[in-house]
Amino acid sequence: MPEIPARVWCLTPNPVLEIKFSRGRTVVSAGGKGHNVARQLRRWKVSAVSVTAQTGVDWLRAARRDRVPIRQIPIQASARKGWALLEKAGERLDFFTQDPIWKKQDWSRCETFLCRNIRKGDWLVVAGSTPRGAPFGWWRLLFLGLKKKGAQMLVDGKGRILREALQAGVNWAKANLAEAEETTGQRGPERCLRSMETLSRGRSGLLITLGSRGLVLRKGKTKLAVPAPKIQCRDATGSGDVVTSAWVFGILRGWEMEKVAGFAVWAGSEKAAQRGMVVKRLKGRGVPA
Repeated sequence: MPEIPARVWCLTPNPVLEIKFSRGRTVVSAGGKGHNVARQLRRWKVSAVSVTAQTGVDWLRAARRDRVPIRQIPIQASARKGWALLEKAGERLDFFTQDPIWKKQDWSRCETFLCRNIRKGDWLVVAGSTPRGAPFGWWRLLFLGLKKKGAQMLVDGKGRILREALQAGVNWAKANLAEAEETTGQRGPERCLRSMETLSRGRSGLLITLGSRGLVLRKGKTKLAVPAPKIQCRDATGSGDVVTSAWVFGILRGWEMEKVAGFAVWAGSEKAAQRGMVVKRLKGRGVPA
């Protein structure tokens, strides 16, 4: 499949060095939602870049094994550590150290880096939790500035970053149902979608993932509910990041919204089933293998 002529900057505000214990094995890997998205997009031949703060040698060493271009913002911030115990299929326990705190100059450096590097037509994907200490309205002003430059944006998060992304009218705002409910104070996907639409004043495409029930979306007059295929879930961790990757991929390919949504649900399900098809090849939904 030919390279897609677009550059996607995948920002992980809160990278994590993950130590996973499974079936007597210990696996150390570089985690963080933005980095996960960049890794998957690169496997699909999309020109994606993983962006983080300067997180220390251990995270960087693990991340380089993913063969993803990495750009580091000049901010000294150690990666969180996470421990995952995968006892059996579908059962996983996670433990994380506390989120870092960025100083005022760190937020300024982050803004400078992104505004200098992201050009018109580029995509910015911001995914995952964020460091503490952001000035009020910082995310909204960043997104508005990049929007003015002609950048496209997808924000996958909750709480303050999701609210400010909606207020800025980013192209796509994504959350799982628990995150959407926490952010909006509503219950159920329909009420959350209405609340998110009000926050964005109808400017953002809205996407809420529902796990084994698929996803719902709203963009303008388009409203879709896409069910997920029945699978044996082995480990759903990272499935949401694959959904994000598939979403950006489909949009870059110029697909109709129904096809993008169907592909995203399929890809996320394959990741949860651990069948490896997402990594090795693309199939179905009209995607050439």
